[in-house]
Amino acid sequence: MIRIAPLVLSALLVASSLALVTSQYRSRELFAELEIAQQETKSLDAEGSRLRSDLGRASQPATVEAVARRLGMRPINPDRTVMLPALVAPAQPADAMTTKGRQ
Repeated sequence: MIRIAPLVLSALLVASSLALVTSQYRSRELFAELEIAQQETKSLDAEGSRLRSDLGRASQPATVEAVARRLGMRPINPDRTVMLPALVAPAQPADAMTTKGRQ
């Protein structure tokens, strides 16, 4: 019985040491992942700021007009504007819709 106690204690010490090493390794691994995620967050924040700036610049009337001219668009000219009559679809009674589905 006296010989078993040191063996059990030695086994517990080895198991405890392995658990400590494993937890430290996992802790360092998680810290590295956290650093990568924080760098990605900073990168995405910078890209979001750049995109908001681009959107603000692109929504300026002068920018829209310049792009429209490059595409060959022209300002509205009332002399060349043609108004088309609105087409009104004939109304169908609700009963006609249900009888068509039954046929």
